[in-house]
Amino acid sequence: MNQLPIPDGVHFFAHLPIAWHATLQQSAFEATRYLAVLAEFEASSDERNHAQEALHAKLDLMLLWTAKHLSQDLPIAKEAVISLETISWLDATALPVGAHGALTLSLSHILPFSLQLPAEIISCVVSGQGYTITARLQLKEEALRDWFERTVFRNHRRIVHAERGAAA
Repeated sequence: MNQLPIPDGVHFFAHLPIAWHATLQQSAFEATRYLAVLAEFEASSDERNHAQEALHAKLDLMLLWTAKHLSQDLPIAKEAVISLETISWLDATALPVGAHGALTLSLSHILPFSLQLPAEIISCVVSGQGYTITARLQLKEEALRDWFERTVFRNHRRIVHAERGAAA
């Protein structure tokens, strides 16, 4: 992971399916709803009462079955660092700086989904046997930006807690 740039501020490292596409083929509404559902899916069951838990169990199972069916189309997993404004990853293929398109990634191994985020390639440098590519996210819709930021904070916080627990 030392080949990836470490951004300032909140971020997390991950090994996740990620790919670049020249065109965005997913609505901001669909991406926003997925991030909201992922947050709910990862929420603690302590926050729900018994009736809510029973309903969520049914919905979770339906979501898992749907995700399992759709996960066959996920891109190849790569090392990446995700921050509030940029995503960097290691790739075998160079991309032109200034290219606009969509970054397709899956942020959950449990509830996989090909999330597409509009982005611009801002850096592509030779790194080992491939390239380190950095894209600046272009999340113009406030709701999408808000849910993406919540996702980054949640993952960052989870990693910090795990590191503190391992150090104790």
